[in-house]
Amino acid sequence: MPMSYITVYSDLNKKERRQLEYKRRYKAEHPDWDDSMVMLTNLVRERVRPGSFVLDAGCGHGNFVIDELRTLFSSAVGVDADAEATGKNVCLDRVEIGTLDRLPFPDGSFDVVTSLWVLEHLKRPDAAFKEIRRVLKPGGFFAFVTPNKRSLLIGLRRLMTKRIADALLSRIYGREDKDVFEVHYRANSVRALRAIASEAGLHIDVVCENPDPSYTSFDSFTYRLSSVATLLPGPFFRPHLVGVLRRPA
Repeated sequence: MPMSYITVYSDLNKKERRQLEYKRRYKAEHPDWDDSMVMLTNLVRERVRPGSFVLDAGCGHGNFVIDELRTLFSSAVGVDADAEATGKNVCLDRVEIGTLDRLPFPDGSFDVVTSLWVLEHLKRPDAAFKEIRRVLKPGGFFAFVTPNKRSLLIGLRRLMTKRIADALLSRIYGREDKDVFEVHYRANSVRALRAIASEAGLHIDVVCENPDPSYTSFDSFTYRLSSVATLLPGPFFRPHLVGVLRRPA
């Protein structure tokens, strides 16, 4: 089992450690698979040039991709609407307070924009994507990971009230209510992303649905069921969307 697979940059609670163990187990059994964060890191590594300027859009507490590739960036800047949410962020040179639909940066400021678990919260993803295109340099790219609303887990989540969803997330995954923000899922399918990207003038390098059985693995039995489910066709057991969009040169 690849015990070093997925570097840990923060303290994990017991439920998060359980989930990580099942990710590592699945990787050992399916070497061609990658966790969505690792996949996105590899996609960025393949495209980024040393000395690039990166923006973390919706930076929050941290960014796995920037942590992994920090030596490739000469400048790492974050933006978030909630100043308190960025208090533990140590991977950035500076953080600005602002929203993704009105980014506080000049045109063509960045070679790379990343966004982790943010698109699902956007009320106006079309405006955010246009702003991201504006602050990218020509030929720059936007790399993101977000939930797939066509998956079974997100389908069930959308049927719940926020109160019920928050309680379940806390009980099953150890997430605190204050870490769970309102969700809209307006840019959370391959079809929606293609349409929004096209309208914003961004070209698609990669958009894919990625499985991850760790979300429904609580013991060996549920892990085996979850692993088998990832082999089924369709999006239902692929809870994540991983993508790279590019501003034309």
